[in-house]
Amino acid sequence: MMALLPLLSLLPTPAAAAPVGSGKPAIVLVAFGTSVPQARQVFAHIDEQARLRYPGYQIRWAFTSKIIMAKLKAQGIVTQSVAEVVADLRASGVASVVFQSLHVVPGEEYRSVQQVDTSGLEVAYGTALISSDSDIAAVIEALRPQIDPAQPTVLVAHGNNRHARFNERILAFAERIEGQFPNLVVASVEGQPGTGPLAKARALCGATGSVRFLPLMIVAGDHIMNDVMGDEPDSWKNLVAAAHSECSASLGWNDAILAIYFDHLDQAMASLAGAGS
Repeated sequence: MMALLPLLSLLPTPAAAAPVGSGKPAIVLVAFGTSVPQARQVFAHIDEQARLRYPGYQIRWAFTSKIIMAKLKAQGIVTQSVAEVVADLRASGVASVVFQSLHVVPGEEYRSVQQVDTSGLEVAYGTALISSDSDIAAVIEALRPQIDPAQPTVLVAHGNNRHARFNERILAFAERIEGQFPNLVVASVEGQPGTGPLAKARALCGATGSVRFLPLMIVAGDHIMNDVMGDEPDSWKNLVAAAHSECSASLGWNDAILAIYFDHLDQAMASLAGAGS
């Protein structure tokens, strides 16, 4: 029999969670998910930081990728979708819930969270990481310590092939950060800006012989390990063709990035409190 693992068996046992009727909303952290064991470790770090910032709150996790959850289930690891977590919370008598997206932009996966039936609950939604112009500025500042202005750097975004509008925030972010760092480009696995900017990265690496990839993703999973740093001829590492390639940690390990997510969570909590006053 497969055990239900709230966060892929990597998270600590919830402590001092708010009892039903305490007046505190339940917090649900919502991520895309990953099937890469090493990459999953970042969820434990995010969970730890969330519990430090929100002591006494019930904190749950949900995932939006059905494909990832199916892969994990086949490995004996059962995670929960947003709908399943909502059903659990409703059954336990929870009255209010704040969902905090851990998606990078308000795209397809982010919007799927708001489509789940939450009838009978008071709910609020924390926005994705890059949802406004002020978010763009905050994320650039959070990433600044990781960027060497003299080092050719490629920020790795996900992007969306099916819906161009979901790439708009990535493109706006790319324009701002590339304007501040001439040796940096933003490329995406799907959609826009796509892999075209890698040509500029290759030219930049001609002078230094090295490139750094920086994931604009909460988790450095399959895309980073294979599409970017893989050994196939069409991997980004090989397309850039620098003598030396390295990859920085994903966004989930950056506490300044997590602080932006938690600021969004605070705003959602405030809206929930305001609606009930």
